[in-house]
Amino acid sequence: MKNLIKLLLFGTLLVACSSSDDDGSIVVGGPTNGGGSGGGSTSGPEAGGDEIIDGFTYKPTDIAKNIVSYPVGNIVSASKLSSTSSDNQIFKAILNEEYNSITAENDMKMSAMFDGPGDYDYEAGDAIVAYAKANGLRVHGHVLAWHKQQPAWLGTFSGTDEEFETAVLDYITNTVSHFAQEKMTVNDVEVPVVASWDVVNETFESGATDNVLYQKIDDFVAKAFQAARAGDPDVKLFYNDYGIAGDPGKRNSIITMVNDFKSRSIPIDGIGMQMHLNHNWPDTDLPTSIQDIADTGLLVHISELDVKVNYEEDITELTKDRAAEQEAQFQRAAYYYHTLVPAAQQHGITIWGFRDQDSWLYDNNTDWPLLYDNDFNYKVSHRGFINGLKGQAP
Repeated sequence: MKNLIKLLLFGTLLVACSSSDDDGSIVVGGPTNGGGSGGGSTSGPEAGGDEIIDGFTYKPTDIAKNIVSYPVGNIVSASKLSSTSSDNQIFKAILNEEYNSITAENDMKMSAMFDGPGDYDYEAGDAIVAYAKANGLRVHGHVLAWHKQQPAWLGTFSGTDEEFETAVLDYITNTVSHFAQEKMTVNDVEVPVVASWDVVNETFESGATDNVLYQKIDDFVAKAFQAARAGDPDVKLFYNDYGIAGDPGKRNSIITMVNDFKSRSIPIDGIGMQMHLNHNWPDTDLPTSIQDIADTGLLVHISELDVKVNYEEDITELTKDRAAEQEAQFQRAAYYYHTLVPAAQQHGITIWGFRDQDSWLYDNNTDWPLLYDNDFNYKVSHRGFINGLKGQAP
């Protein structure tokens, strides 16, 4: 990762915690969460065969975005993108080197942007889109409506149900329209920076329909998709949910909704399979679920991929055996997506975080669900993901 090496040397970052490996690459920190001796290299993928540092980390030779024709993404925040801290400099260097798509973890959710009827705050979202445009990254918008993360004022709205519906649907339309304005040139073709949106999140979760959005707006999900389409005739519109792999009942409910939308000409372009997996779950249902969603004919996005290794709380640190199981599960997810989803339906794979400690699942150093350890070393889970992208069966 030449740009990162220049960055580290020029800024004299991490002087106190860096050392020089035998091959001259910059080594940051040491092992974390059960690692063996020696740190991984932030110099990124390099020529030659993959070098295993220990049972937990390795030196990759491949860059994810260069392996496949569909986008490979990760999550960002406006604050991290603007930060000049040493950690965030490394984060941005890896982001720009290895990925070509980004999703805002929180900054483009309704709770962050919808201050009141007709009152929208797009500052953080605009900063993310500007960064993406400057660095040639696709943006997947996330998420226009989610019952678990919405502004508090919706619950105390004192107007009529009709006024409530107008305010919410106007927000969706205006938000999509606002972010449709920014364009960039890719391969001599002008394309929108924000290529797609998760319109609604997790409708089929227990209790979701008790939320004010569903109580005050009849047929809310369909109306939300119609409002999003009114904001941009071309942006791709997704329904996003967890448990699509592993919960056949939920999956069938989503497919039924898709078929209903098609019968009523409600616009929907794709399904986001969040893919919050465990190291050993799901098993046989993983390829089945991907095939079932591909069979809808819609775009398929693995939208929030991570792999828990300690959901039963049976380990106190990451073990080599568990790291190997995590590697295999990342490989399975990427492999089945790569081989089962037709090319025309592959919207991409998005990893839900960088370092383990940044994950929503980290829980005070009790789980390690991602591709990089806390020092940005490449974990063997990254190797599994890369091998899956290459079409190598686990």
